[in-house]
Amino acid sequence: MKHCYLFLLLFVPSLLVAGDSAAVVVVKQKKLRGYRQLFYKLVSLHPKLNSPLEKELLQHYLLGSGETFVVSEADFKRLQQTVPLYVTITDCKPLETNHPGYCTQYVNLHNDNYFGWGVGNLTVIYQATDQSLVSFVDYYDFDKKKKGSRRSRNEFVTRLFRLVAPASARSFVITYNADAYFVKP
Repeated sequence: MKHCYLFLLLFVPSLLVAGDSAAVVVVKQKKLRGYRQLFYKLVSLHPKLNSPLEKELLQHYLLGSGETFVVSEADFKRLQQTVPLYVTITDCKPLETNHPGYCTQYVNLHNDNYFGWGVGNLTVIYQATDQSLVSFVDYYDFDKKKKGSRRSRNEFVTRLFRLVAPASARSFVITYNADAYFVKP
């Protein structure tokens, strides 16, 4: 968990810069071909991979650009409604950056039908004054964890996925453009 905050404090400030909310990273849509396309179709057959967001994230991972993925306004509104079902804001840690007034909290959404296979665990960013969710950050990857961090079955699936995934697949950051930030391309 400390590594998540370390990542958030070291890496995210380089992605987030004060500015205009109209600035958005546009991810160029490419098509999957060959093994990547076959792999995507096979994984998409799994019943738990059921939301359009989860499918978009998997496709983005398999395309291998490594570019930051910015979720849509509709998906973020849905996330704002979903997060309170899994966490209370009482454990929000102040964010130590150049932007005072924000706090972060780690949220586990693995059991959510819409976000579970897409974001899983993420760090949400709240406006400390009114406790509204303003953004989130997650690193989409299939990293192995220490024994006991995940259930054995989930760890096995994660490692197997990483083993058979195309070598060109790249991890990336998922976030939302908050009003106070834009993501640098």
